Amino acid sequence: MATQTRGPLSLVELERRRLQAADLFEQGMRQSRIAEMLGVTRQAVHVWHQAWEEGGRDALLSKGPGGRASA
Repeated sequence: MATQTRGPLSLVELERRRLQAADLFEQGMRQSRIAEMLGVTRQAVHVWHQAWEEGGRDALLSKGPGGRASA
């Protein structure tokens, strides 16, 4: 059976994944396990965890589209 690939995740989907991580942080789950469960790197989870420790769930909310603004 072939694996179906999908395109990039939407901002909503990315935020949902970070908030899932927040739920797991609150449960005391290890960062390496969270990375495995969510299909992301341990480094990403580490960055999210630092943000969560400093600003709670609000720190993991989407800040809108990234990238450079046009002049």
